[in-house]
Amino acid sequence: MYSLLWLLLPAAAASGWWAALYSQRKRRRISQARFHSAYGQGLNYLLNEQPDKAVEVLVQLVEVDPDTVELHLALGSLFRRRGEVARAIRVHQNIAARTGLSPELRGQARLELGRDYLKAGLLDRAEHLFKRLLGEGAHERLVCQYLVDIYQQEKEWSRAIEVARRIADSDPGQWKIRIAHYHCELGEEALARGDVGEAMVRAEYARCEDADCARALLLRAAACQHAGDFHTAIEVYQSMGQQSRRLLPDVQEQLQACYDRLSGQAGQQRPAGEAVHGIGPETRFRCEQCGFSSRKLFWQCPGCRSWSSVKPLGQGSHL
Repeated sequence: MYSLLWLLLPAAAASGWWAALYSQRKRRRISQARFHSAYGQGLNYLLNEQPDKAVEVLVQLVEVDPDTVELHLALGSLFRRRGEVARAIRVHQNIAARTGLSPELRGQARLELGRDYLKAGLLDRAEHLFKRLLGEGAHERLVCQYLVDIYQQEKEWSRAIEVARRIADSDPGQWKIRIAHYHCELGEEALARGDVGEAMVRAEYARCEDADCARALLLRAAACQHAGDFHTAIEVYQSMGQQSRRLLPDVQEQLQACYDRLSGQAGQQRPAGEAVHGIGPETRFRCEQCGFSSRKLFWQCPGCRSWSSVKPLGQGSHL
């Protein structure tokens, strides 16, 4: 009797284990069936141009199966690209608020949400979210790029410099050019309020970042003019080289003004052979990055927002 009992115990244990496994698999199949049914329903809503109902169904699936998070991230990005930013924000907000997400997925959801805010023009919200991600050390390079873009739009040049320095090593040539222009922006703001000293300092900082920055020389010459140092201003303009002086629209006029002021002060005449030819009305400029064209030189392309990419047609001079 007892020997029979000992023989039945393993069989009972195995039977119990098998029943539990069968029950677990059955629940999983039911869950997967519900998931596929709901997901198919959501796709049908999309195909039938009922995006509101589709979002409702697909967002609810995040709580059904954590494996759908990446699909929802892609769905939110799709909405953003289609210009449906409000829906993209809703999807990414729901994902970011979900409990039990891995740090990587949560960081990705917040990054996408920040991009949604940028697309919607909600710069304050985007900045707050990106600074939080930066503090967490998540997606540093991308986050810094987005923050720099925000600070450019807000003309917060000092903040743009601070953040840009964090990732300047990733592409030293391009970032040094950008930082040089940020210093020039600050210098021009200083000159506009009459702070010649600050303008000179910013021009020097810009030249340290980019030794070929013609804009920095132009800023320094303008600061000298503002201070009444016309001799130095002329020297700076001349140091730019004949080609750069031809390419910059304001140089001819400003150089002539310096000679006129000196002539008025001491009867000095303009030296022979110093004629400077400015840009003619037929000259056109084109961005090397996006192809934007105009008859005016822009330091930053209005089309693609690249710096120092707008060049005169047929010329390769660095500005």
